[in-house]
Amino acid sequence: GTNQDKWVPNPGCKSEKYLEMYRFVGKLMGVAIRTESAIELDLPSLVWKPMVGEVCAAADLAAVDEMFGKELETLKAVKNKEQWDAHEKHWQVRSMSGRMINLVENGGSVPVEYAERETYLHEALQVRLKECIPQANAILDGFSTVVPRLVLPVMTWRELENTICGTPVIDPEKLKKITVYENFSGGGTHPTAIMFWKVVEGMSNEDRGALLAFAWGRRRMPAENSGAQFKISLMTGMNDGHLPASHTCFFQIDLPRYTNESVMREKLLYAIHSCVSIDNDGRADGVLFTLNEANEDDAQVVQDALDETAEEGG
Repeated sequence: GTNQDKWVPNPGCKSEKYLEMYRFVGKLMGVAIRTESAIELDLPSLVWKPMVGEVCAAADLAAVDEMFGKELETLKAVKNKEQWDAHEKHWQVRSMSGRMINLVENGGSVPVEYAERETYLHEALQVRLKECIPQANAILDGFSTVVPRLVLPVMTWRELENTICGTPVIDPEKLKKITVYENFSGGGTHPTAIMFWKVVEGMSNEDRGALLAFAWGRRRMPAENSGAQFKISLMTGMNDGHLPASHTCFFQIDLPRYTNESVMREKLLYAIHSCVSIDNDGRADGVLFTLNEANEDDAQVVQDALDETAEEGG
């Protein structure tokens, strides 16, 4: 779907142990607002909307499960019993984790009649929309321990997401406004600085996100009024044969004195898409947030492996 880069709460992680982890995620989100420090937590509208009291719809689900969305539209377009019977639908629906959920008792062996199609489609959609409710509620509970829940109804879900995570659209002009220059005579009017911004303006939003990740480990702009500054330093004695460097703790990149825009673009794109090891530090894919985990037992296997690795490392 359009949100294929989003983290979706794992509906199989519903024991108290995992719900407490989701509450901790909510607390981190609250801290991000309190400290005006954006965190890279790309969650879909399925999570953000319930937090501000907005109702999720089929489009929100289709954004993270395109196959289900297309199937829903196909079944809605059926015009007669013959077409419906060809789909061989039963009273069950495939969950986000791939498991089949019965909508009635022994649903897998009960065919859906043509006259029942609207009821079936409604029930299937509602089950899918509510899959992650326990995890989303736990996130909200944790968030509410740091930020009063009363502030949420006055925000849209997009405003809440941008406040916590920063805006996903990277405007070069806004980035330029929070930029400071080191070793550039004339600051932003220096030829290398001008060349740099021409390269950035010619980038796709995905490339700009990679540039930010290279500079400070996050793919989104800092929250407005956060005071964060993007620093560009001109490297002395470095030229076309060198790559740019970064200091993620300081939101800084060091640029060699490139001779032309083409060379700078080539070197910069290579650096920002090749030097991404910081994105993998401490990552635990497939435990709390996933699209494909089958159940909580599988998640426990992953968690146990991570615990054993930590113990071996001292």
